Amino acid sequence: MSLVRIVGALDPHVHLRGMEWAHKGDFATETAAALAGGYTAVLDMPNTPPPTTDSQGLERKLDDLGRNARCDYGVWLGAHPSGVRPEAELALLARGVCGIKLYCGHTTGGLTITASQMDRHVASWPGPGVLAAHAEGESVSVFLTALARHGKRGHLCHIDTARAVAEVAEHKSRGTKVTAGVCPHHLLFCDRDLPSLGPRGVMKPPLGTPSDREALWEGIRRGVIDVVESDHAPHTWDEKLGLPTPFGVPGLETTIPLLFTAVREGRITADRAVELVSVAPRRIFGLDPRPAGTYTLVDVGARRTINQESLYTSCRWTPFSGMEVWGVIRRVVIRRTVVFEDGEVLAPKGFGSNLYDNFC
Repeated sequence: MSLVRIVGALDPHVHLRGMEWAHKGDFATETAAALAGGYTAVLDMPNTPPPTTDSQGLERKLDDLGRNARCDYGVWLGAHPSGVRPEAELALLARGVCGIKLYCGHTTGGLTITASQMDRHVASWPGPGVLAAHAEGESVSVFLTALARHGKRGHLCHIDTARAVAEVAEHKSRGTKVTAGVCPHHLLFCDRDLPSLGPRGVMKPPLGTPSDREALWEGIRRGVIDVVESDHAPHTWDEKLGLPTPFGVPGLETTIPLLFTAVREGRITADRAVELVSVAPRRIFGLDPRPAGTYTLVDVGARRTINQESLYTSCRWTPFSGMEVWGVIRRVVIRRTVVFEDGEVLAPKGFGSNLYDNFC
């Protein structure tokens, strides 16, 4: 075996299922998928029903997660199109979340805000959590400009174009406090793959050009992109076959093996892969960089073929089905307890702990 140890692997961008979307999966199945993929913790996005935009939504999600999550977790608050929450309410909500998510373009969940609303949401966010944005096209510039104008700290999720990489690089050089994430599907596929992918290629942001794809890899190598995030968003296969096809693909079980396949191919170093899924996300989202007794062992000398029938995610499909990858997750340990080993999830429902537990 050739083992790489990752301390506290964290996926900061997942859309877990459960509550009103329990038919797609639930907090138990999708956090089991996180463990099988080598993650010790995930941060759950706010746009699945009921949306996490107020105290009631947050309390419901935290209660459900507390009873069912198998790995550690945090929760995102969602900015609501109806406007900014009153200052006292927002300050209270901010204590119990990892940050606030702004949806600046059409996507799942109906939380889309306008450019003018974006500036108000950025200005009003008290922290300490991060401002994050789903932004495409012109809204990338609007978000970055708002961060710079108000001196706030932000994270641009799942960037997908060469233009976005260039804009992030420029703002970083000017001192804007911004970080950026990218998804494996944007790193490995492009618009030329859509005919073969079919509904498995329907995602937001959409797949870009081959030039966009190469710019994303270059952004990783140059340090413009800080995090690789899965954007895990499963739907049933019947739903994906329907019209309109819902956006989103599962990714928790494939991200880390795909990254170490990139290491094997010489695209990045092993240290850089670890930084992208552990060191950087834990720093950005204010978590202990060396959580005691919490780590993943990846056998980077072993290879396997991604088999969708063996996935833990409830949807049991993946755009990466049939791909050969280097990097087999051998063991995951959380707080000195073995929670996954050699293909078997061992953590019971409710084992996971809330990493942001100050909400009251």
